[in-house]
Amino acid sequence: MDPTSFDEIMRVQRMMASRVMNESSMDSKIKLLGVLRDLSTGPNAKIMREHIIYESQMEGIMESEVMRLLEELKNDDMVQETPEGDIILT
Repeated sequence: MDPTSFDEIMRVQRMMASRVMNESSMDSKIKLLGVLRDLSTGPNAKIMREHIIYESQMEGIMESEVMRLLEELKNDDMVQETPEGDIILT
């Protein structure tokens, strides 16, 4: 196999791995939003972070992933964080 072909194969493999990671992250974000929706009792309802972590773990999302995804959701203005650390689904 010539080096150019090998480099092309490696480039495609890295691209596919990146797509799989992005899709997995999106799936987790959708699961987390479902957890938030299920825990929310109404507009502007505060949800305790501990409840979010517990319920998310029941859905197969690790605590570190929940924390990362909550930050992404805050940056996307999909949730807000209260001074006490509770989460509000916007």
